[in-house]
Amino acid sequence: MELQDLAAVGEAVGGLAVLVTLIYLAYQFRQTARLERAAGQRELLSQAREWIELTVIHPDLFPVLQRGFHDWESVTPSERERCSGWAWSLLFIAEQAVYMQRDGFIHEVSYQGFLDAALAVAATPGGRVWWSGARNIIGDDISNYMDRALEERPSDAPDWISMLPHWGDLGAENPRSTV
Repeated sequence: MELQDLAAVGEAVGGLAVLVTLIYLAYQFRQTARLERAAGQRELLSQAREWIELTVIHPDLFPVLQRGFHDWESVTPSERERCSGWAWSLLFIAEQAVYMQRDGFIHEVSYQGFLDAALAVAATPGGRVWWSGARNIIGDDISNYMDRALEERPSDAPDWISMLPHWGDLGAENPRSTV
């Protein structure tokens, strides 16, 4: 075997090694993307769980939210702040879901669920009052989505009371609201 033959074999082996390396890197890239997607999904679901637990951890919050999102004017400024903070928490989760979905790090079903939850809060009578101020602070992507959904398809927004029937039970002095 001559030097030229050895060079050709070396070149073929080198080319094969480059091809194997590229295939391996593509595989690793896909694995990393899947791991990132799973981690992002877990983080968002963890944030949602913590948001939901707020009314369990702070049972005095539930009646404030119930009254405030049925009638914003029926709660004190301090209670409005509590309602607003609770709604903001959900809205920030929904905004994060928008950007994660755009980057392919969240499944479509979860993405839509977070947007529907935020829309359900904003579609309540008190939520609409809250949203009129909040919409100017949040990113354009989610505020435009929420505005369109509330303006064009308010009947398509998930009904607050059908999602969480216990939110409609305001007692004898306040009959169940239809949102």
